[in-house]
Amino acid sequence: MKNARYDYLVLGSGPAGHVSAIRAAQRGLKTAIIERNEDMFGGICLNEGCIPAKSLYHSAKLIEDIRKNHDLFVSDGAYSKKINMEIIVSRSRQAASKLREGLSFLCRKNRIDVIFGAGSFIDEKTMCVITNDAGDIEVKADKFLIATGSSPEVLSVLPFDGERVIASSDAIRLREIPETILIVGGGAIGVELASYFNILGSGVTIMEREETILPLFDREMSKRLQAIFKRRGIRVVTGESLSAEDAAAYERVIVSVGRVPSSGGIGLDKANVKIDERGYIVVDREMRTTAENIYAAGDVINSPMLAHVASAEGEIAAVSAAGGNPEALAYDCVPNVVYSRLRLASVGRNEEQLKAEDARYKTGKQSFRSNGRAVAQDEEEGFIKVIADRGTHRLFGAHILGVQADELIHEFALALRMGLTTDSIVGTSHAHPTFSETIVDACRAVFDKPIHGQGHMTGGR
Repeated sequence: MKNARYDYLVLGSGPAGHVSAIRAAQRGLKTAIIERNEDMFGGICLNEGCIPAKSLYHSAKLIEDIRKNHDLFVSDGAYSKKINMEIIVSRSRQAASKLREGLSFLCRKNRIDVIFGAGSFIDEKTMCVITNDAGDIEVKADKFLIATGSSPEVLSVLPFDGERVIASSDAIRLREIPETILIVGGGAIGVELASYFNILGSGVTIMEREETILPLFDREMSKRLQAIFKRRGIRVVTGESLSAEDAAAYERVIVSVGRVPSSGGIGLDKANVKIDERGYIVVDREMRTTAENIYAAGDVINSPMLAHVASAEGEIAAVSAAGGNPEALAYDCVPNVVYSRLRLASVGRNEEQLKAEDARYKTGKQSFRSNGRAVAQDEEEGFIKVIADRGTHRLFGAHILGVQADELIHEFALALRMGLTTDSIVGTSHAHPTFSETIVDACRAVFDKPIHGQGHMTGGR
């Protein structure tokens, strides 16, 4: 492999990197991936984010369901209420390991070489790789993708120590349930961890410097989830900044205040790749950087830090590198999901954005309490909010709070991308009994009245 040459060389194996590599190989390009850490093959999402976190939450949900439905069991004296954290964490690691093995198989299947080591540009056509087992090598390529991801932002007032003050990657590995936890940052990661540890029994406080948790979401939805958190015993502190004294009273402090692009230390200046003032790599609609043969995708560019966004960007880069003409990513149609106990999902614009634009809109809302499937499963909490153009009835955005929000949101994402109206959705028959039936009534509520329940219509602008 020493001094190898490729058509397409990918730096980073996360969602942007491995999706791009596979698509490039499928397009006939001789492709390789460089990954710094063998244990992190597949990236943060697979190893320390999306996948293990969702496994942990699945276990927590099972625990909550058993508690909630204990009357379904006939006790024989053997039932224990003590939570086995070893099993919970082990299952999450097994899920990540299984997917990592699957990704390795996909690379072999598509004849993608994987080089473990730290890569850095020598020039626009060459990269030096300090490998983990073969010394330094030079690898040349006609085209490159930079997909080095991001890292947790560090608070100067409370730096990570790996013991009491930890990042989310440490939090998902905790094998003992802390009595008290302070979570600094009320974004998606902080909210998800707050919900997880609350179910396990920790006394949880979440601190967010903005007026509400999840400040980038529709304000009404964020406030509703915040109220639900308080009702479940999670202390929510908003509009305040952290001091070291605030953190002193807690057994564990999880800092989750955002992430910063990992664009340093890879020789971008030698490859004539420009970054902006915040460290993000500058790209065009095809993910091409200021160096014509070098692309970038994922958290290292200034776009939503979501795994599915990174994957889509990586695919666009691969198609362009292979000589194709990829369709630009419609960022305004990308769904965003928070995986708390009640999931919050959003796509398109929210009311705050539409008011700022002085747009003419109307909203409709429908609760899951009127949904047969939700009642049957005792999952009635939450609602759907639909926003549409007052004149054309075309969808502006949709926001869902509920247990199935992450699955339901995609109908709205497709409708938004295709320019459909609320009438188009209302006119589409939905299977019964399903949570998706609430979508129809929420859309009806915008300009008419829902069949089930009262619904709620607001005038908007």
